[in-house]
Amino acid sequence: MANVLKKAYNATWGKYVFAGLYDAFLARVEKHGLSEKRAEMLAPAYGRTIELGTGTGLNLPHYPDSVTELILTEPYPPMVAKLEEKVRDYPKRVQLTVAGAERLPFPDASFDTVAAAMILCTVSDPKVVLKEIERVLKPGGQYLFLEHVRNPDPKIARQQDLVQHGWYWLGNECHCNRPTLDTLAGSSLEIVDLKEDKMPGAWKFIEAMAIGRAVRRADGAGAQDLGLASVGVKSSAMSGSSSNGSAHCDDC
Repeated sequence: MANVLKKAYNATWGKYVFAGLYDAFLARVEKHGLSEKRAEMLAPAYGRTIELGTGTGLNLPHYPDSVTELILTEPYPPMVAKLEEKVRDYPKRVQLTVAGAERLPFPDASFDTVAAAMILCTVSDPKVVLKEIERVLKPGGQYLFLEHVRNPDPKIARQQDLVQHGWYWLGNECHCNRPTLDTLAGSSLEIVDLKEDKMPGAWKFIEAMAIGRAVRRADGAGAQDLGLASVGVKSSAMSGSSSNGSAHCDDC
């Protein structure tokens, strides 16, 4: 977005509608099963953990006890204000850092787990973010992700292309038609678990989602080096049903 338009957007729609009513927007899909999918995504989390694009903190209740230290990052000021409210009531100690996923203020190889829900659709360059994730992960560390992705059905994918411009403004720069799984498969992270699924209760053009786990290989080789650049690696088929409703990215 142009700088002037972005400032106007943040001061109006972004602050009072997108961030202000974000949890209300997501209440339907959370109730229909997205909350359980968040728990599924975060179940393997352990050790020193950082979450990217934490939004209003909808993942907070789902972190397991195996997480020994939790750092939350969020770049969007209206979301930070909402997140601060939830952190105050969170029973465990957490650190909140205002930072974008493209440039994290942490040393190399400093985390066991990186977690993120629905952020690769909003960042300006997902490849840069994936490289940054790899940088802060310890060798053998894991990246846990939940993303809504380009629909594998060509007809629905075309719908995504058609609504993208309007959705970009409504969803705070969300790109609902990004081929996120292809980008992940082409990165230097190795996808070891992948479940292609549907977001419960969401509109069809944003229902396709993926839950998975990728690791930073200890030997430095990535998935593309091993000939594993297919998103079908350890993948289960897209499943579930949908109904008309609404959903937004966790940091759209």
